[in-house]
Amino acid sequence: MYKDRQNVYLNHRSSIEGEEEPRRTLAAIPCYNEAKTIGSVVLKAKQYVDEVVVIDDGCTDDTVSVATIAGAKVLRHGGNKGYGAAIQSCFRYARDHGFDVMTILDGDGQHDADQIQTVMTPVVKDKVDISIGSRFLDGTKKNIPLYRRFGIWVLTRLANAGTTEEQHRVLDGQSGFRAYSRKAIELIHPKDRDMGASAEILMQGRKQHLRYTEVPISVDYDLDGSTKRPVGHGLGVIVSILKYMEVEHALLFFGIPGIVLFASGFALGWMVYLDYMNTQVLAVGQALITIGLLVVGMLLGMTGLILHAVINAGQRR
Repeated sequence: MYKDRQNVYLNHRSSIEGEEEPRRTLAAIPCYNEAKTIGSVVLKAKQYVDEVVVIDDGCTDDTVSVATIAGAKVLRHGGNKGYGAAIQSCFRYARDHGFDVMTILDGDGQHDADQIQTVMTPVVKDKVDISIGSRFLDGTKKNIPLYRRFGIWVLTRLANAGTTEEQHRVLDGQSGFRAYSRKAIELIHPKDRDMGASAEILMQGRKQHLRYTEVPISVDYDLDGSTKRPVGHGLGVIVSILKYMEVEHALLFFGIPGIVLFASGFALGWMVYLDYMNTQVLAVGQALITIGLLVVGMLLGMTGLILHAVINAGQRR
């Protein structure tokens, strides 16, 4: 009954704002062994969206049966393929079934499903393409353990690297509680199959000139819902960001290190030359290091130029 009232509210709001037809909304929940919490998450989510889908990423407990009983549609991977693979399934399902707005949240209970409307509203109002539930707005970061805060800060800085547009800079680049517009659903195709998918989505969104915003959410860290250690999580995200930068920003990724190495080799070579002119003795070790720095620097620079040219040529086709 409450779900009906909520949908009427959303549909009524859409019609007021000039929408030709109601928005179809989806809540997508990646899951791995969340039987204790998934039932309540699904029941809450159903109050705010038209459909709830749970991605079973190889669960070995009762997650699937509990989610089904609670009223969710379940997509089964048939094995543990990773968080990123589950996110891929979320986007694919939303595209294939024509949803206008998709909200993704975790099934471990750390995200409060009652905040779906908060996260989803900027997208429903057609103001943005990606709405991020941020743990760093309105003092909500006080509830975050210090080590998590530091890790999130580092990974978010990396995810923000390479953008000069303030609208694409975020405070919480690792939040998994997000809502996406139809445009974002169509244009974003995450490839990372692990925890790096969150950062990859932001970088793809930047490339597609999608509109971002952040809204405050609360997170319950008293629940031990993480299936991945923080260090492993962080390293996975860093590797994903580097892979993306390698392909999408080859000139930057290879060119800058190449210039630094070449300049270092040139400086060291000049010192070797001056020392030889004064002593008439060649510092063989330093000379070899100079040659190595110059060669590696030139190779990196050439690699960046070649990849940049190839990628640009492919994009123009």
